[in-house]
Formats: sequence, structure tokens, C-alpha cells
Amino acid sequence: MKLTKTSSIAIIIPAMPTPREKFAAEELQKYLSKIFPGMYAYILTDADTCVDEKILIGGPEHNKVTAQYISEAEFDAIVPGPEGMFIKAYGDDTLVLAGSSKNINEFERGTIYAVYELLERYLGCCFGGFVNPTIAGGEYVPQLEEYDLADIEYIKAAADNTIRGAGVEYFDRKVNHVLNLAYIDWLCKNRYTNIGLWVRGYENYTKYGLLEEATKRGFQLSAGSHDMMPTLLPWEGNEYFPERYYETHPEYYKLMEDGTRFQRDPVRPNFGSLPFCNRNPEVPGVLAKNLLYWIEKHPGITRVGLSPMDGKREQCCCPECSKYSKIENYVHLVNSVAKEVAAVRPDITVGMALYVDMWEYPEGMELVPNLSVVMCVWHHTGLRNVGKADGSCIVGTFYEEDLKKWIAAGATTSFSDYYMGVHSGRQRYMPAADEQQAYWKMCQRIGAKGISSQMEYYNFWNNIFNFYCFARTGYDTELSMEDNLKAFSKMFGAGGPYIAEIIRIAEATLEGQENHKRAGLYVMQNIDKKTCYELFDKAFDAAETPAARNNVRMFRMAFRYSDLECEHTEIIGQHGMIYPAFEKPVDPTGELYYMWKHFDSGYQNNPGYAVYFPLDCEERLDYVPDKWYEFEK
Repeated sequence: MKLTKTSSIAIIIPAMPTPREKFAAEELQKYLSKIFPGMYAYILTDADTCVDEKILIGGPEHNKVTAQYISEAEFDAIVPGPEGMFIKAYGDDTLVLAGSSKNINEFERGTIYAVYELLERYLGCCFGGFVNPTIAGGEYVPQLEEYDLADIEYIKAAADNTIRGAGVEYFDRKVNHVLNLAYIDWLCKNRYTNIGLWVRGYENYTKYGLLEEATKRGFQLSAGSHDMMPTLLPWEGNEYFPERYYETHPEYYKLMEDGTRFQRDPVRPNFGSLPFCNRNPEVPGVLAKNLLYWIEKHPGITRVGLSPMDGKREQCCCPECSKYSKIENYVHLVNSVAKEVAAVRPDITVGMALYVDMWEYPEGMELVPNLSVVMCVWHHTGLRNVGKADGSCIVGTFYEEDLKKWIAAGATTSFSDYYMGVHSGRQRYMPAADEQQAYWKMCQRIGAKGISSQMEYYNFWNNIFNFYCFARTGYDTELSMEDNLKAFSKMFGAGGPYIAEIIRIAEATLEGQENHKRAGLYVMQNIDKKTCYELFDKAFDAAETPAARNNVRMFRMAFRYSDLECEHTEIIGQHGMIYPAFEKPVDPTGELYYMWKHFDSGYQNNPGYAVYFPLDCEERLDYVPDKWYEFEK
């Protein structure tokens, strides 16, 4: 099959396609029309007559035409999944794009991936970025005269890691943000499987039309972070549970040393660690009943998280809770809730987080099958260090050894990490892509299901290459940083090699010297800035299109923000850090104000430019922007 600008190509889907198969066909149609302007790409079903060359969407289980070329048994043996993908030409007129579909919660993602793999691997696209929709930039889509698909074949039997998640914390802020859909779309194209939301975030997905968009891209959605426990057992009632539990059942809340019961802090409402009396025999039943009610009101959810509230606080000091350690009480509570939920909804997974001072597996405790254990890389001794290319900031450390104990106890496990940095790290550029291959391979080796990383569209460009590599490497652990860098650099056009060199310099600068909070600061204090800025200039001059030049501008802006923000930051002691004029940062030229005012997506603008500058600058009107801020249409 030869694709040209004058080709007529039938894209054939099952007569009753799943939402993912229909979406995959529409995506293929859209991109083929962009790559080959003038091509007639149209969608038929397997019940229609076709006389043109054809691309078949979906495996033989669903697509009757695909079944004419490969049997269901053959296909399942070649692509057992989960999330296996199958790309194969048959003769001169047929191409099959399909994925495995028989594993729990895989939602034909392999079929969607097969479409994107064709577009990237063979037709030269790059889905590396997104930007403000009013300017050129983001992903790269070439225009071709022709491409011969004869004899192509690419098969990946299954994903190497099945949890490749994005933990999202922005959704209370701008629920109607223009970039919401662009972000979900980017996550799908780059092999993410899970979107983890706070309770209010999930509610807003359902209210503002994003649940359907996420569903047709095959995402699993989970709800509940530090806010699920207080949502289910609210002190003063809420829209779901009007009972004022603090008045009717104060004994449900943890007993404090002064004899009072724990009250939610109105200033920091999601802080408090374990808020309940974990050994009160009524609490698990009330939590389970309320959780099932909340799930009923939010169909489509597959996983809920009962993470502790944030912070390191004392546990309940009642006589029963005091007999046990904090982690024993936490596991007892969540395990009990999960057991009651499973009796009604065995399809729902209940997650708990190993976090700060709740860590060690309680020997001998039997875990129920629908309990999921997530290890956050934030221990009571601090955050992990970042960036060693051999993975040894995680591999071989107590993080790995402790998680092995939970796995040996039969727990379904995964990691939670921070490839965006953490909020106190100020969204500085934190190059940590070179460690990811080793990290993902460790998950395979020890039996962890994967990793989720906190990330947001607000800070997308701040650490874009970390995000780009993350789920792609999790899906295929044979991908090295250099493999990903070669593909990623396409969106900078002829400037790509210079951007790649900046990334290599940055990755080599950060080699485990600091943790997530301080890593970006360390980079800016030690990287060869002069060389990097020279390379940005060369990349800009070489880039031949407005889109490529704008992408160079975006990458440099994230670097430039980090440079300027770190310039007046001081380190105090080994573990402390101070941000001079945290609310009003030092900004001697006004460049930070200009950047924050015009391009930030977090507080200033909707849509902004998918970059986050957590600043509150003094107004400065004397900065004169140069070419780096003059974005092209």
C-alpha cells in the first residue's frame, strides 16, 4: 500500500466499535489528511463493501475483516497483552492496526497505540508537546508526497509495566481551562494509562465533559488523594453526606493528647495524617458505605484512593489505637474498608499510600485482593535524591527493599514519584530522564505494577522531557533516554540537535546530588549556562518553521525561569531552604514579571502557554521583550 496525496484509503472499524476503536479510526483519518493533503481517508464498518486500499482498526475478535487475515487464536498468541500492539501489512492493499483487548481494564489502548506508532515510527510525527492553541507549536506533523507501507511489521506483545499514571492536582483551580483536553490528549499519545485526581477533580471531569474524552482514550480514572477520607466522613457534612459527624459521632475522630477529638484545620483542610480513630469498629463500615454511595454517583471510576491526609501528625491515642503502630492502624482501616467494598463491588480497587511515617509492612497482616499499595518516594527521612543514570537513587535502596516486603505479602503495588519535582521545588527544571529506564526495569524485576508521577498541564514545559520519557519508557523499557531524545527532538526541526545537546548537558549535571526539592536549584547553580544559552541561540536560528521556533522558545522559557528564580535563592543548612521574598521574588529587570504575566498557565492566564511560574511579582513595565517572547502564529 502506497500512501499519496491522491490516495483513497478506507479505514475499516467493527460494525459495533468500542469508543476506543472509533476514536483510533478518527485519529488516523485526521492525521493522514494532514500528512497527505488531498488524500481521501474515510471510515467504513466491516459490514460495508470496500473497493479501495484499506487500513483495518481492531483485532479479529471485533473486526470481521481483520479476521480474514489472522485468526483470533493466532492474534492472541502473538499479542496477548495487556496493551499489546500489532501493525502489519498484508499484501499491497491492507494494513492492520490492532491491540490486545481481553485483559482487565486495558480498554483497547493497544489499538490506539498502534495508530500513533504508525504515525510516529513510519510517517515521522512527533507528539512531544502542546502549547497555547492560538500559536504555532507543540506536536510536529510532516507533509509527505508518498510513503510505501508494503511489508511493514511492528509488534509488541504487551506493555512492560501496566501502571503509567499522571497524578493531577490542578483541577480545583480552573475547571474550564482551554488546555484540559490538550493535556488529556497528550497523555494518551505518550502512553499514559491512569489519571489520578483529587475528589473535586474527578467531580469536575464529570461536570465539564472530560470524562467522555478520557474514556474514549482508554484511561483508567482514579479519585481520592489527601481529600478522600475527609470527603467520606465530613466533620460538618457536605453535599453527599449531610450528617455533621463531628457532632453526632465525635468518637469517629482521633483522640488527641489533650482529650479533644481531632478537628479539621480550616486553613490547611487536607492536613492531619490519619484523622480517624482507626480501631473504632464502626468507622470502616461507615467509610465503606459512604464510599460505595460516592462511587454510585460517579460511574466510570475503577479505583479510589484512601491516602492519609497530608503532613506528619500523631495518630489516635485512644487505648485501642495505642496498642499498635501508626502503619498497623492505617493498614487495618483501609484493609477493612476494601473488604467491605469488595463484598458489593469487587471490581473497585481501594488504594493506600505508604507515605512519610507510615511505611513498613506489618508482619503477618493478611491483605485483601482489592487493596492496592502505593509507595510514595517521600519517606520520613526526606525525599529521594534524583537523577543518577544507573537508577541507584531508587534501585537497591530501602524504597525497593521495603516494597518487596509488601509484594511478598501478596499486595498489588506501584510507586508514586515526582518527575515534576515537588511544589516546594518551585517548578524548576529538574532533568531526570536518564534514570527512568533503570527505574522502570526495577519495577519489572521485583513485580511492582508500575509508577505514577505527579504532573500537571500548568507545569508541562517546566519538565517536558521527563514527562515525555516517563510513560513511553514504562511501556517499553528497552527505550533508552537517547532513543526518546531522538524522537522528541523532531518537534524543534533543524534546531533539534542543539536542544538535544542542552538536555544531555543538564542530565549529566544532575547525578543524584540533591532531592526533589533542591534538585532544580542544584542544576542552575552548576550547569554550564553560557553553553546552554549559546545552544538555544543556535537551535532558534536553525529552526525553519514558526512551530519549531516556538517550541525552542518554550523550552528556553522554562530554562530561563529556573535560572532567574534561582539566582537569588540561598541554601540554609543541609535540609533547609529559604526563598527570599517568596511572594514577591527578586526581579531586577522585570523579566520574571513579564514571563509570569503573559505566559503562566497556573494563576495568570487561561490558557497561558502550558508552563507554570509560581510567582507573585511586583508589577514591572520597563522590561522590553525580545525574540524569545515574540511567539509566531
